[in-house]
Amino acid sequence: MSETTIATPANEATNGLPGAVPMARRDGPRGMLPSTWMGRSLRVEYTDSEGSGRETSGIYLDHCPVGIIMNIRGARTLIAWDRIGLAELVE
Repeated sequence: MSETTIATPANEATNGLPGAVPMARRDGPRGMLPSTWMGRSLRVEYTDSEGSGRETSGIYLDHCPVGIIMNIRGARTLIAWDRIGLAELVE
């Protein structure tokens, strides 16, 4: 039997995985709010636990994998990503 040399892709040197192809950049909408919104007034439309539509506004504090954290009437409130229908800055 003869030895065969297998050519590896040029990107092997960058990611260390033979034959791996870098993932394409996602151009669609992003799942999290921009960090420039922190500390600003935010209006949110969402569904409550009973499925009714709600609207509220407050100060955007941060986000986490579960949802956004807002200061609503002096209380820190977490609204889950799967409940949010609209989030927009308030002037």
